[in-house]
Amino acid sequence: MSIAVGQTGAVSNAVVRSLVANARKHSNQRVLAVRGEPAPDIERRLTDAGQTIHVLPCVSALAMRDALYQHTPEEWLVIVTDRSEEDLGPGLLSHFAFQRIQAPGAWDAVRERFSADRLDRALAQVPHRMAVAQGLLTITPDDGWPAAPGSVLTKDHAFGAVATRKLGLPAGPLDVVSLLAWTFQNNAEARLTELRDLAGSELADAVLDWLTAKAGQAQAPLRELLRAGQGKDVLPLGLALHTLTTATPRERQAADLGLARLEHLWQGSPSPVSRNNLAALGTASMSLVKTMLGRPATWQESHAALQAAERLLGKAQASDLAANSAVLPAGLTKALRKLAGALRSFPASGIGAVESAWAVVQDHALAYPVRADAQDSRVEVFHSAVRLARWLNAAEATPAGFAQAVLLQAREYAWVDVAYNDAAAGVSDEELAEGLGNILRLTEERRRSYDRAFASLLAAWTSADSSIPGAKAVTKEKHVWPLENLLPGVIAPLAASHNTLLLVLDGMSAATAAELASGILRSNEGWEEILPQSSEHRMAAVAVLPTLTTLSRASLLNGRLISGGQSVEASGLATVAKSHGIARHALFHKAPLDSSRPGLALQDDIATAIADPETKLVACVLNTIDDALDKSDPAGTTWTPETIRHLRPLLAAAQSAGRTVVLTSDHGHIVERRRGELRSFGSVSSARSRSADEGTVSADEVLVAGRRVLAEGGRAVLAVDETLRYGPVKAGYHGGASPAEVVVPIVVLVSGDDIPEGWKLAAPQEPLWWSIAVSDRSDAPLPARNGKLTESSKDHTPSLLEELGAEQPSDGETSIGAAVVSSQTFKAQKTVSGRVGLSDQQVAALLDALVSAPGTRMPRDAAAVVLQVPAARINGAVAQAQKLLNVEGYGVLRIDGPLVILDKQLLTEQFGVKARG
Repeated sequence: MSIAVGQTGAVSNAVVRSLVANARKHSNQRVLAVRGEPAPDIERRLTDAGQTIHVLPCVSALAMRDALYQHTPEEWLVIVTDRSEEDLGPGLLSHFAFQRIQAPGAWDAVRERFSADRLDRALAQVPHRMAVAQGLLTITPDDGWPAAPGSVLTKDHAFGAVATRKLGLPAGPLDVVSLLAWTFQNNAEARLTELRDLAGSELADAVLDWLTAKAGQAQAPLRELLRAGQGKDVLPLGLALHTLTTATPRERQAADLGLARLEHLWQGSPSPVSRNNLAALGTASMSLVKTMLGRPATWQESHAALQAAERLLGKAQASDLAANSAVLPAGLTKALRKLAGALRSFPASGIGAVESAWAVVQDHALAYPVRADAQDSRVEVFHSAVRLARWLNAAEATPAGFAQAVLLQAREYAWVDVAYNDAAAGVSDEELAEGLGNILRLTEERRRSYDRAFASLLAAWTSADSSIPGAKAVTKEKHVWPLENLLPGVIAPLAASHNTLLLVLDGMSAATAAELASGILRSNEGWEEILPQSSEHRMAAVAVLPTLTTLSRASLLNGRLISGGQSVEASGLATVAKSHGIARHALFHKAPLDSSRPGLALQDDIATAIADPETKLVACVLNTIDDALDKSDPAGTTWTPETIRHLRPLLAAAQSAGRTVVLTSDHGHIVERRRGELRSFGSVSSARSRSADEGTVSADEVLVAGRRVLAEGGRAVLAVDETLRYGPVKAGYHGGASPAEVVVPIVVLVSGDDIPEGWKLAAPQEPLWWSIAVSDRSDAPLPARNGKLTESSKDHTPSLLEELGAEQPSDGETSIGAAVVSSQTFKAQKTVSGRVGLSDQQVAALLDALVSAPGTRMPRDAAAVVLQVPAARINGAVAQAQKLLNVEGYGVLRIDGPLVILDKQLLTEQFGVKARG
């Protein structure tokens, strides 16, 4: 590094360039004389702005004359001399720019490099000012420093330029959070070290003082950490400090000891570091890490900082305090332990305790990261357990007839099975596992009771079913179909009016369909679900018995009860298509689906058939789920269009062709959980079905007989409990009489506005307990959601007030929703609001649901379930409700991102109703 210039001394390259740049502006001569020590070794050539500069020491007037004689006009000549102007005389001086020997100070050169006329007082009085000036000159960028505003060089401008150009800080105003963000960059420490090496410690310290002054109260510890080269530790330390400085009074002693053990990190600070200084650094660190956690690009870095903070707390012997943090991993573990405790003692603990503990988990910054691949797997496991607790908290529904039992499986227990499978994935922590275990055990007990009731109803219905006409639904229930009637009764008529792609997913249970359909509908690819006009829920079908592929799939594709393989299925589909006026159709099984040309997702014939508008019905059989029952893990698989082979390209092709898509199956399945019992019999038709001629029928089995029993001579014994099997262990089974095996899901999808006649867009199909938390105002169990379902020809949909439970009227009391819609204010709002598409019952249901939800807020999809409107139209529905509820524009009801939020206090004030709870 060059030294500063006094009256005599060495002349640095930065000073030379500064003098030449000034001469370019104010003189036509290319020779300068500079006062300095004319040591022989200072001669050199350098470039500036594309021009060569020759620096030459001259000890006498004679040497100068020789230099002038040798000088060529293409380059600049800078003569360094210690002679006085009197010694040289006017003749020589006339050859020099400005006709004098210049004696530049370093600050004069700095001024020139910033295009300034004068220095601000604060900059002129910085400590070690000459060394600071020389540092600024030494690191001058090739394109120069930015010009000083108003021609006055201030400390903010000079040091800000260094911070931006050399340290990589963002341009513009700086604060403590932006400084912390900079410290966590991979090259921040290297940049600081480079600045100190090139420009000297004096300039580096001056810039550091200036920077950290922007940090306010956090300046002292921040400056010391950066000066000591510990920039990467600033954010983790700040997070640890936040934990220690926000400790409760009970924890204050442990926190103070922790601070004392970390004190060596900032002990060298020239000014005292107070607790307030440390707290300020902690607060800023929390603010930054929350922002970083909210951005996919910085999530990994922020999580590394959190882990480093926990290590620091461990070194400070304050690990226990980390569990109180809303951002540190230990805090999430503590929240999960509290939730596990509530689940472990459920139902005695009450649903309120479960919901309160779950709310704490949800509020933790690591519960739902922006990067799905970074989520703590324990969170979704426990979310599923909470869902099961909500479901268990309601009274058990008892179907009065078989059709209602089928619908209960399709609409309720399917989602129970999804939640159970997710919760059953478990965790490695034994304490947490105990909470999950209790909920899983309670679920199994209720599930076993329902499975046996279903099997009994199935046996009675099968025995009584001797002559159901073709293409008819189950007696008195038009939304439940015998599987053999589904093609002629629903699919073929649909295909006759709207080109259709039928996807038969072999082995797909109602639970698998629920998970798969949710993924498709939330993929933002434009798919929407449709339902028959008369229903608010999906239809369902009943598999042929035993629930085997050769029986059920053949019957499905033939439109009649039959057994057989692919040839039987192909001929049967052709017959049904012809009977419905479908001249052209196509059926593809596994072989053609698996044999596309390299590079193509679909075989040419399949893609062509789907794209052909004359081919009214295209059917494809997908075997991924059924294949998984042999050797994969059907319970541990998240069923998406990606996990089902060929499904994604088939959906894309159908969308391009404008086809309606029907997703269904031939039968469902149960999962092997390695807790089953093997019973050996001589005559079995599957791992879940056997001959009725051997052995007695146990409580976990059922005897079925009738025309829909196509094996074992029309009379068979089927396993009911999922723990029972008759063959070797596999990953899963079918053939039995459990509702998971018997009930066949039906999902109909469209893309675009062309909805077939007699159909309508569907509201989200999840039950309310899937997404809506139960009110934490009481630990008392909720009233029955369904109670006893009765036989009726209508679609069996429990009333929303029944499902919402907590806000149901009791002892003659009116719910808050009912009170609002009965009020004079609401009636007046209806008058001034004009035509509104929501009924009073819908508005009341939404209000009751929101009042029951924690924080009086719920996801938009859940609101769509409550209002029974398609998810794509929930914003419009809420806007309609706002017309009725937001009196004079006051925000009683609003949407905030993914949430619908109710201001309960404002609601009661505006409508003059009494809030319950």
